[in-house]
Amino acid sequence: MSDIAQSIDEVIKLGLADLLKTSGFKKSARNWHKADGENWLIVNVQASSSNLGGEGKFAINLGVYSASVAALAGQQTLEGKPKEYDSTIRERLGFLAYGFDHWWVIDPTSDLGSVSKDVVEKMQSVGLPWLELHRDISQLAAALKDNPSLLSVSAAWLAGNKEEATQRLQAAIASRPAAKGRFSAWAVKNGVAL
Repeated sequence: MSDIAQSIDEVIKLGLADLLKTSGFKKSARNWHKADGENWLIVNVQASSSNLGGEGKFAINLGVYSASVAALAGQQTLEGKPKEYDSTIRERLGFLAYGFDHWWVIDPTSDLGSVSKDVVEKMQSVGLPWLELHRDISQLAAALKDNPSLLSVSAAWLAGNKEEATQRLQAAIASRPAAKGRFSAWAVKNGVAL
């Protein structure tokens, strides 16, 4: 294991792992999952592919996977725990905390305790609340509003706003004409007149 990988693991061990365990998440490698009925809350620590030696950076990815939204959108049912990239909605902790795609940087002079403290504080103040907020189908649907996808349409539909779902479907067809067949098939299957 490289020096940077050991440093990232040490940052995780110094605080994030305990915070997530206390919050009900189960760890596997650098991934944490929390079951929420048939849904999942997901946290992933992503090391940069350009890390080398004792220098590098990492990001923390957050995701909420909604099985009912995925199923209505026509996605294949997942076996076991979903990967972060399978999430219905995803966000980076750094973006939530800083407003841009922030990666935590580590070099041989880094105080790993300070890095860990910052990660834990950001996870407590914005990360965990973001995950909890998006457990609610109405909040999930609202967050996906500008995403021209069947996930967005399906979330609005399941939130009980069929008129909004229809408008999203029409907007998705207009912005992604190459996918019109897939959107139209969804409309036919669910009894939506376009």
